[in-house]
Amino acid sequence: MRKVGTISELWRYPVSSTAGELIEQCEVTATGVVGDRRLALVDAATGVAAHPERDKRWQKAIFVRSRTIWDGTVEIKLPGHDWLSVDAPGLTEALTGFFEFEVTVKPYERARPADDRTNFAIDRYDVSPLHLLTSASVDQLKAIHPNGDPDRRRFRPNIFLETEPDLSGFAELQWVDAPVRLGHVRATVIAPTKRCGFTIIAQDGLENDPEILRNVMKFGNRNMGVYCRPNEPGVVRVGDAVFISA
Repeated sequence: MRKVGTISELWRYPVSSTAGELIEQCEVTATGVVGDRRLALVDAATGVAAHPERDKRWQKAIFVRSRTIWDGTVEIKLPGHDWLSVDAPGLTEALTGFFEFEVTVKPYERARPADDRTNFAIDRYDVSPLHLLTSASVDQLKAIHPNGDPDRRRFRPNIFLETEPDLSGFAELQWVDAPVRLGHVRATVIAPTKRCGFTIIAQDGLENDPEILRNVMKFGNRNMGVYCRPNEPGVVRVGDAVFISA
C-alpha cells in the first residue's frame, strides 16, 4: 500500500444540514461515523426533514451548529443563543423564530427500533458511509476557480485528508473500488460523492457561489470526494496516515 496523505480534520454532523463539529477522533462502523446525522431539522407541518439544496427556507440551517457532548446528548446552537439540548423546552420556539416557520428536531426514521412509538423524521437519504475529501481536490477546484473559495466546509466531509505532494487534481476519484487503510481501520472506497446545491450556499465566512458546483460538474462529472466503507469497527484519529492499495 502507498501513503496518500494524513488525516488533518474529522467532522461529525449530529443534526443533518447543520454546521456540525470538529473532533479529534471518532468511532466508525460499516455505516460511517458513530453519532453522525442522528437527528434532523423537521418542518413540523409535514414531518419532512430539511432540504437546504432544494428549499430556500432551509438555507439558513448551515448557520446552526450541532455537537455531541460527553454524555452523548446532542446540543444545538442558533445565532444569538446559547447551546441548547435537543430536549430543551425552549428549542422548538428558538428554531421557529430563526427559520420563521415551525421547526422541530426529530431522530431519523431509519433509527427506529421495531417496538418504538416515537415520532420520527421521514428519512431524506440512506445513511452514507465515511465521506472522505482530499486537499488535492480542494486545491484543484481553487486553481479552476481562483476568484472563489472552495473551502472544505462546503463539501461536508467526515474525513479531510491532507494529501501527499505528488497527488493532484480530483485525486480520490481514482481510488474507487480500492482498499484503503485509515490509520488502523481497513476500509474500501466504494463510490464517488455526487455533489448538490448545498455546496454553493452561503455560510459563515463563505459567500453564495454557483460557480463551485458548475466547475465540479464540468471537471469532475459532478463528483468530488469519495465514500469509504470500513471493513470492521474501529477508531480513526486526526494525524492518522492513510494508505491506498496500488
